[in-house]
Amino acid sequence: MKEGMYSARRVWIGLLGCLSLLCIGDTAAADNPEAKAWLQKMSSAARKYNYEGVFIYLHGNRLQAVRIVHSVEKEKEHERLVLLNGLQREVLRSNGKVTYITPKNSARKVEQRRNHPRPGFPLLSPQRIDKLIESYDVILSGQDRVAGRTTQRLTIKPRDKLRYGYRLWLDHETGLLLKTELLSRQLNIPEQFMFTTVRFLDSVPAALLEPKLDGNKFTFYRNHPDETGAVTPPSWHPAELPRGFELSAHRHFPGADKQSPMEQLIYSDGLSSVSVFIEPLKPEQKPLQGPSSLGVVNAFGATHDHFQVIALGEVPPATVRKIATSIQKNGDRNRD
Repeated sequence: MKEGMYSARRVWIGLLGCLSLLCIGDTAAADNPEAKAWLQKMSSAARKYNYEGVFIYLHGNRLQAVRIVHSVEKEKEHERLVLLNGLQREVLRSNGKVTYITPKNSARKVEQRRNHPRPGFPLLSPQRIDKLIESYDVILSGQDRVAGRTTQRLTIKPRDKLRYGYRLWLDHETGLLLKTELLSRQLNIPEQFMFTTVRFLDSVPAALLEPKLDGNKFTFYRNHPDETGAVTPPSWHPAELPRGFELSAHRHFPGADKQSPMEQLIYSDGLSSVSVFIEPLKPEQKPLQGPSSLGVVNAFGATHDHFQVIALGEVPPATVRKIATSIQKNGDRNRD
């Protein structure tokens, strides 16, 4: 949820490719300690266990199958992902370092982004959990089975129409997230992730984390400082933010032409997030105006004072529109 860098002129909004329920009825609300404890258990499990398995990721009509090996050694995480269908690719993750490997004869470029295929749900610190339950109801919704294991199901319901809901299936023993469904307001399932097999390990042999594909390597660092090296306050802010959203990250970096500066503002409610990209318009440049979408990823383009503004996120169209059209420079008294 979950931030990466995007060109305002080339917004990449694709996502890479996630028995009946034994529901005994909704039994808890957002302020219920048991529901909150399950979220905390899930967050801890993501950084705690060694395991290997296969999961599928469904986004719209695109299905990706991925083998995953996850290791935690001396509080350091290592992960290897192997795509089992479509373009051959392996992804290696070691803390903030992410390496993509594609065949040597592949003509497809791996772009820098946060959306490599892995179990999809934001890591929730205690602070993020407290923030989340300000805008969502978290409900215990009975037990089920996923990948042959007993799970506790949670339903996360937004309290307004400006964010999506989720269903989560957590391994009953460990709390590891085994399945998610992202829900639109129409209650269809546009995005789903689910383990089909999973096996917990006492330790992970080093060989399981070594890539088997000999090809092109693209390595990125997800936790590097601002590319300009400058620590500066935001130059822009939205006059209107949906309830619960607040600034969670901010950076400056060169735009697509490596010369014009771009500014990125990231707003989050603890679960959903919206990135806002702002860069100067060139005299010959045609601005991007209005909405665009791919599945649950929505974007909205607007202009303000000869700047291109694009808001982008896994939120409903009304949310990115509200934020993009209210962006203004700090110190402005009136919108154009």
